Amino acid sequence: MPKYVRDAYRYKYPLPIHPLDHLPPLIPHNPISWAYWLFCYLSGSNEPQVRVHAEMDDLKRVTVCREQDMRLLWDNGFFGTGRMSRSEATWRQRTAKRLGLESSERGLESVTEKRRQRRLQFKRERSKFEAAKLELRQKGDLACEILDQERLFLRSLRDKELAYDKDDDDVVFREIDHELLDDAGEVMPIEVLELMPVEAIFLSFALPVLDLQVPTLMSTLVSSNATFADIESLATKYVAYHHYRSRGWCVRSGVKFGCDFLLYRRGPPFQHAEFAVMVLNADETLDYTQYSSTARVVGGARKSFVVCYVERQVSERQILQFWQNHNYASAFSSFKIGEVTYRRWVPGKNRD
Repeated sequence: MPKYVRDAYRYKYPLPIHPLDHLPPLIPHNPISWAYWLFCYLSGSNEPQVRVHAEMDDLKRVTVCREQDMRLLWDNGFFGTGRMSRSEATWRQRTAKRLGLESSERGLESVTEKRRQRRLQFKRERSKFEAAKLELRQKGDLACEILDQERLFLRSLRDKELAYDKDDDDVVFREIDHELLDDAGEVMPIEVLELMPVEAIFLSFALPVLDLQVPTLMSTLVSSNATFADIESLATKYVAYHHYRSRGWCVRSGVKFGCDFLLYRRGPPFQHAEFAVMVLNADETLDYTQYSSTARVVGGARKSFVVCYVERQVSERQILQFWQNHNYASAFSSFKIGEVTYRRWVPGKNRD
């Protein structure tokens, strides 16, 4: 079920490259309007005027440091993950709110934490109520009295839910928090947005968004004297990532579910991921227990488990030649995608 998103217009575009949506109105019976519209269309460009600055380190990590750039990548495709956050880089806003420095709106992470606390509290109260209900039955109370007690319990839970939005957290200022403030008394922007290698390639090779040169990025992710196995490992992941992005899916990391990618129909603020994807070479096979364990984790989160096989269409020597000549388009197009939906067989549910 889709979630309610307060500022959904903020996530209007699925990619950092926007369509030409500032064209003049077209008047069909006016030839001058046609000429002016055609001129604006041909002279216009949707390429970003200023590219996002990204940095690379010796550990092959690609990061974005400026807040406006982090906001741009998250709002337009949900790229990257804040190092001090669960997804969107909101550590600075959350810290400022915790210290009482600003009254920011409730973020995704704070809402998630509140929901977890409410679920734990609900489980504790339900266990207490079940124990009280069992005690009433042992005493021989009537069913109507037990039902009245249950109604009172549900009514108290509803009152607590209605009072949820009115609760304000107390400001907690610790001794170490002084080190997070600058001379002006504001929280320092120390959080960065870290991109997956495939995201960095997509935003440099497929879309002109990052200010990184594609050969420089590739030589950082894969050394110049790398073997074909190293190149194939990166290429298969990127081919699968590009495959799903080009079909309109929002692709996020699936490491916490034991797979490579998670596929969202629109994005994390709107609904949960529908599919969890494990990327493998066409000739690669895993132990059955690994498939089964991943399928149990993914199924427990109500997602469909997809095994994506990437098959090489040309020889290893030819791909190495493409890579050395910086012909990455030919190298990536030398692979073909195949998908299999994995479902766990349950005897009690799949007898037919």
